[in-house]
Amino acid sequence: MPAQPERKLAQFQEQWGAALILGLLWVGFGATSYAILGYPRSLPILVLSAVMLLIAGRVQSDAERKRWATPIHRLSRELNALADDPERPFELTYVPELGDVLRSLRELKKVWHPAPKSDPPSSLNLTLSSGEFSSQQLTDSLTRSALLASLTPGAESLDVSLSGDFSTTDMVSRLESRTFRWIESSAAEQEFLGWGLKQLREMSFLEIVHPDDYERARDELRAAISKGEAHGLVLRIKTARGKPKAIEMNVGARYGTDLTVSHLRCHITDVTAKIRAERELRLRTRELTQVNEQLRHINRELEELKDRYSDLYQNAPAMYFSLDDQGRLLECNDTLLRTLGYRRDEVIGQAYERLLPEWRRSLFAGRFADFRLKGKVEIESQWVMASGETIDVWVSGTTVVGSGGKLLHTRIVAQDVTARHRLEAELREKNDRLAATIDELSRKNKEMDEFTYVVSHDLQEPLRTLIAFSDFLLRDCGDKLDSNGQEYVRYLVDASRRMRALIHDLLTLSRAGRVTGEFTTVNLEEVMSFIKADLGELIRTKGAEVRTVAPLPTLWGDRDRIGQLLANLISNGLKYNQSAEPWVEVGTLADEPGPWLTIYVRDNGIGIDPQFHTKIFQLFRRLHTREEYEGTGAGLAIGSKIVHAHGGRIWVESEPNQGSTFFISLRRSPPEPSLPQTEVTHAT
Repeated sequence: MPAQPERKLAQFQEQWGAALILGLLWVGFGATSYAILGYPRSLPILVLSAVMLLIAGRVQSDAERKRWATPIHRLSRELNALADDPERPFELTYVPELGDVLRSLRELKKVWHPAPKSDPPSSLNLTLSSGEFSSQQLTDSLTRSALLASLTPGAESLDVSLSGDFSTTDMVSRLESRTFRWIESSAAEQEFLGWGLKQLREMSFLEIVHPDDYERARDELRAAISKGEAHGLVLRIKTARGKPKAIEMNVGARYGTDLTVSHLRCHITDVTAKIRAERELRLRTRELTQVNEQLRHINRELEELKDRYSDLYQNAPAMYFSLDDQGRLLECNDTLLRTLGYRRDEVIGQAYERLLPEWRRSLFAGRFADFRLKGKVEIESQWVMASGETIDVWVSGTTVVGSGGKLLHTRIVAQDVTARHRLEAELREKNDRLAATIDELSRKNKEMDEFTYVVSHDLQEPLRTLIAFSDFLLRDCGDKLDSNGQEYVRYLVDASRRMRALIHDLLTLSRAGRVTGEFTTVNLEEVMSFIKADLGELIRTKGAEVRTVAPLPTLWGDRDRIGQLLANLISNGLKYNQSAEPWVEVGTLADEPGPWLTIYVRDNGIGIDPQFHTKIFQLFRRLHTREEYEGTGAGLAIGSKIVHAHGGRIWVESEPNQGSTFFISLRRSPPEPSLPQTEVTHAT
C-alpha cells in the first residue's frame, strides 16, 4: 500500500531527529544564558545557538541524502535494465538503508528469501518477471515510499520511470493534482485520444469524461491524492474524433519536497472492445438465461404432457398393445395387465397366441399373415386370463410399415366385450320371449275382437227387438194401458237404450287401446276442422264457440284415434258447461323442447274437484247423476287408452266452477329407430 502523509512525517522525524535534539540543546543553553546574564550580554550566545541549529540541520540533511543516494540510484538502474529483460535476475547488496525498499516489495506481495543473518549482512536475491508484475508497478511502489529521501536539492519530485515511460507504447501521462490538466502524455496516449501534447496541456482530464461518469472520476482522482493510488477505474470518455471509448485507469500519486502530492501519474488501457464484449456477453447471458428458463418451462410442460399421455395410455378404458413382425408383444398398457391379471414380464416378448385358447392358436399364423397383408384388422376373439378364465374381446389394429415395406410394429386396441355379449344374449332371449308374448297377445286380441263382435252383436240384437216392440206397444196399445203401465214401458225403452250405449262404449273401449291405423304425420288444423263439422249441431244448440290458437302444429300418431280423443274432450267441455257463453279452446304449449308436444283443451265449464282428477279417467266413473248429465262415464277412459297407446300421457288441471284444462303429451315426430340386431362373428 502507498505511504500515507503520517508515515512521511514519521520518516521526516526519524531523519531530522538528531539535528532537532542538538538544536534544542543550543536553544536551551541560549535561553539559560539569557535568564542569567540578561540582554544584551546573552545575545552572542543566542546567535551562536541559532547558527548551530541551522548547521546541524544542513549536515543531517546532506548525510541522509548521501546515505540514500547510492542504493536508490543503483536500484533505479537495475529496474531500468529489468524493463529490457523482465526475466533477468538481479542481486542487491543488503544494506540497512533499503529497509523501506523491502517494505515496498512487501506491499507488492513479492516473496523473497534472504540468507541467514550474518555480520555483515548477506546479499538478497530477487527475480522479477513480466508474468508476475511489471517493473513499472515496482518502480511506482518504490517511488511512493522509499525513494522520497533521495531527492536532490532543487528537485521538485522524483519519478524513476522518467527515462522510459513516454517513449514506449504504453498510454501513460502526468496530471496536475488540483486541476487534473495534462503535464505529460505518451505518444501512444496522444494517438489514442486524438489530441497533441500542446492541446492536452490546455485540457483537464475530466473534460473528456462522459457526463454520467464525471463525478465518479473526480472523486476517484481526489481519493488517489489522499490515499496515494487508485486502481481499476473504468470510465467512459470521448476522443477528439468524437468516438466514445471505455478506458481502465490506474493512478498513482507523486510527492514533492513539501510532502504534498505534486502530480498524478496515470496509466490507461483501452477496454472498449472488452466492455462491448462484456456487454454483449451480459446481453447474450440474459438471452440465454431467458431461453434457458423458457426451455425449463417447456421441459416442465413436456414432462407434464408426458405424464398425462402416459396416464392416458397406461390407464385408458381400453387395452393397448403392440406386436413386432413375428407376432410377439413389444409393449402393452397397464389396463391390459389389470384386465388379464398378468405381470408385465409375463407378456412382454411373448407370442400373442399365448393369450388365445388352445383351439384358436393354430389359426393365428394365417390370421396374422392376412393382417400384415391388409394392414388393418377388426375382429372379435377370446383371450385366456391368468386365472384360466376366458373373456370375449373386440380387437382393432393397424400396421406400421417402414420405407422398405418391412413391418416395424403394430398398433392394436382391444376391449373386453364379455359383459356386452352376456347382455346381448340376455337381450336376444328376452326379445324371443317378447316376440312370443306379442304373438300370444295378438292371438288373444284377435280372439277378443271376435268375441267382442259376437257379444256386441248378440247382445244388441235382443235389445233392438226389445226397443222395437216397446215402441210398438206404446204406439198400438198405449191407450189400453194406464199411466203406470205407460211409464213402465218408457222405463223399459230407456233402459234398453242405455244398455245399447254401454255395449257400444265397451266395444269402443276394447278397440281404443289398439291402434288400428298406421302412424303418420297428423295435421291438427285439419283434424279440428272435421271435429267442428261433426259437433256442429251440439255447438249450435249450446250457442258455444270452439276456437284454436293458430297455428296448430303437426304430430306423429293415428289420425282417427287422435281425432276421437279431441272430439271426446271438446264434447265434454260443451256438455258439462252451464255458462251463458260456453267456449272451448284448443292449442299447444309454446317453445317446448324435445321430441314431445303438449296439446291442451281448455273450457269454461263447471270444473272438477282436484280429488277426482285421477278417478275421472277410470271406466264408468261418473261425478253426476244421469238426470243432471247424460252419458255412460266411459269417454275419458277411452281417451286415456288412446293416449297410452301412443306412448304419451294425459292429465287435468281444474277447480270447481273455474273450468278445466286437459293436457295431452304426444310425439312431434317418429322415434329414433332401434339399432338392428347385428350378427356377431367370432374370429381369432
